[in-house]
Amino acid sequence: MLINALLYSYDLTQHEYRPSHPFKPARARLMYELLNRYGLISEENQRIIAPPLMNEELLYLFHTRGYIELLKKGEKGEFSVEMLHAGLGTEDNPLFKTMYQYAIAASSGTYEGAMMLYRENARFAFNPFGGFHHAGRDRAEGFCYLNDIAVTITDLIKKGQRVAYVDIDAHHGNGVQDAFYETDRVLNISLHESGETLYPGTGFEVETGTKEGAGYNVNIPLRAGTDDEVYLFAFESLVPPLIKSFKPDVVVANIGCDTHRDDPLAHLSLTSNGYKKVISIINDLSPKILALGAGGYNLFRTAALWTLAWAAFCGLQPHDLHAGIVGGMMYGPEINAGQLDDPPFVVEGREKEQCLAHARRVIDFVKDNIFPVHGITS
Repeated sequence: MLINALLYSYDLTQHEYRPSHPFKPARARLMYELLNRYGLISEENQRIIAPPLMNEELLYLFHTRGYIELLKKGEKGEFSVEMLHAGLGTEDNPLFKTMYQYAIAASSGTYEGAMMLYRENARFAFNPFGGFHHAGRDRAEGFCYLNDIAVTITDLIKKGQRVAYVDIDAHHGNGVQDAFYETDRVLNISLHESGETLYPGTGFEVETGTKEGAGYNVNIPLRAGTDDEVYLFAFESLVPPLIKSFKPDVVVANIGCDTHRDDPLAHLSLTSNGYKKVISIINDLSPKILALGAGGYNLFRTAALWTLAWAAFCGLQPHDLHAGIVGGMMYGPEINAGQLDDPPFVVEGREKEQCLAHARRVIDFVKDNIFPVHGITS
């Protein structure tokens, strides 16, 4: 029996970069509570797995040994100018006493999930702690110390797998792009808020790959304010035909929730309605899917969207087992706390016209420049 695996450890939810830092591993604990509350984690084919620690040697499939040594020294409280040059000790990537321990443990969930798919033990695996798509070979960046995605996909390639990577986080995955920019073994597709208005300032549609990778790096930057309708228009126009043409053995999906209109660090305007539709489409793209949590900085909203994603991937409908008993305020004062879904939201007027025009321009560029590489006629 193929299983749906949740890579989860309570111990990982206890780590903290620092109290004021927006990245909170505790999001996964809130999701776990919601999975129980809505009866989504008790099916016969579901497993909760605390992933074993991966072999450190696997990190060197992508990262340099010198950088890993800096991470270990930083965890011990040492500091040097060399660390600062490697992005360590910054506001985004502070030094803390379990820094390397947390990074490799979180990455281990991604790797274990991929190996379960590779060994055909699972159909779907979800690591809410994974998705560190900004980390470079020798530097930390954007809350990311280790690039679990680049490490894991590189190993899958070594094992002869064709991998499609679909990133719906609001931020462009520059670290993953850099890792596979020159290969045709990975189809890298990223939908994100345009680098004109959001970190890391990359991911424009003209970044399409080089050498053997030309046409295998697909960026779909969207205008700030983009709502469900425009986002789905871009996604449905481009992602399914590209994935179907590529015929991957596995799809790795970075399902960050900072596209939501309530997120404090990005400027897109999606709701749970658009997010669920995107997840449903991804679920139909491949018989093997590895999902990663990535971004999301409204804690309850992120936990709720991950819960909806888990339900969609597992083919389940949430049912509140505690309705009328437990109030949503147990999760804090966030907007709509206690509800998984939120009301529809539609951008109108001039802003909608600008978002739609921007999306159409990007879609046309991809169809004109990327589709022919894959033999797709539009």
